[in-house]
Amino acid sequence: MPEKMEVSKAELQVRLITAAKDIFELVRSRLFIDFRFMSSAIGRLDILNDDMVRTVSTEGSRLYYNARYVIKTYEAEAESLNRTYMHSVLHCVFRHPFVSGRINRRLWDISCDIAVENIINEMNHKDLSCAGEQHEERFIERLKEQIKSLTAERIYKYLSESAIEDAELEKLEEAFKRDNHVCWWDDDKKDDKGESGEGGKSSDNLVDNYKALEKEWKDISDRMDVDIETISRENGGTKALLQSLKEVNRDKYDYREFLKKFAVTGEDITVNDNEFDYIYYTYGLSKYGNMPLVEPLEYKETQKINDFVIAIDTSGSCQGEIVQKFLEKTYSILSQEESFFKKINVRIIQCDDKIEEEAVIKSKEDFDTYMKFMKIKGFGGTDFRPVFERVDELVEKKEFKKLKGVIYFTDGYGKYPEKMPKYSSAFIFLGYDSQRPQPPSWAIRLVLDESQLDKTEG
Repeated sequence: MPEKMEVSKAELQVRLITAAKDIFELVRSRLFIDFRFMSSAIGRLDILNDDMVRTVSTEGSRLYYNARYVIKTYEAEAESLNRTYMHSVLHCVFRHPFVSGRINRRLWDISCDIAVENIINEMNHKDLSCAGEQHEERFIERLKEQIKSLTAERIYKYLSESAIEDAELEKLEEAFKRDNHVCWWDDDKKDDKGESGEGGKSSDNLVDNYKALEKEWKDISDRMDVDIETISRENGGTKALLQSLKEVNRDKYDYREFLKKFAVTGEDITVNDNEFDYIYYTYGLSKYGNMPLVEPLEYKETQKINDFVIAIDTSGSCQGEIVQKFLEKTYSILSQEESFFKKINVRIIQCDDKIEEEAVIKSKEDFDTYMKFMKIKGFGGTDFRPVFERVDELVEKKEFKKLKGVIYFTDGYGKYPEKMPKYSSAFIFLGYDSQRPQPPSWAIRLVLDESQLDKTEG
């Protein structure tokens, strides 16, 4: 008799698991129909039962589910399960599980949950609508007053710097958590633990698989980016998703390296270590006292920033604080010894719809003084043409010996020159903006994240 009961329980468990999987297959089919542009992402996860998972959890290749949770949730509110599946898929699309093990896990978990729930809210789709959204939306609206774009990275930075009390964090976890992130934190898969030579071939394979899976989701995310942009004009609910995809998928440009592209070759009076042999030099000093056998070469050729123009859009749409941070970041890079000649020729031009100020920088001391007393002027309309007309005039007057180009920091909403100038021109924008007008084809376009303007970055 006991043996027969045990078999019955086993059969019941099998039926439970099968029913839960069938429900998830139904959920996935519904999402396939509603969100065709996400088909590769929605279909990527294999669905597997795991009784150790209280709700659902994914590490990027499988979606583990608790059968009892799935059935109970589906019976109570089917849309809630749709939302949970989409929630987990979006974590993978934005590569939330693929993060350093050194990060504050609790804050990262909360930040990722808020980011994907905000996107789902803005999708505004009936099959994703369920109870609890109102509390989420109230907090998200408050958060949007502090953060321009609700990506997990930006939210994490905000939470890290805000010293939020534990009780408030618990409320956020309760409001935004829909899946379990336990699968994210398998440290054996990560290669950033600072351990050397431990783990062997098995550990190496885990790391390789982990990186390959991350790249696979990056490719899926890139394809989604293209597909969503194609349909975005007809589907307003994809705006937040598209903006977040643009931000996470765009290449991370190093502003320091970008400035090096404006460098010119020149001679600086320093020892050329590549061509100087210290062995003979020190041997001569030890053998003959004050008589080295060779003298160091006084000149070496280096890549230094020489003649170029920094143009600043000071129209009303460009915030003075951001402009200040851009100049401070540029200054912090240029003021390093390896980025300066003894004499330089840099023009800093502030312009809204007309030139408001032009500063001539001939030395590091000039830059120091300018940064100390600088004031943002303008706040009118936006017209880029006066800057290029002025630079053309300076070139004509031979004010520049080797003008490398113009770096123009702007929001991008202005009148561009029609003709291509004879020098390189780069427009630097802060953050992705789907509505921003495209600059001319001849212009270099660089998009920076606000965090890249922090003094501590780069």
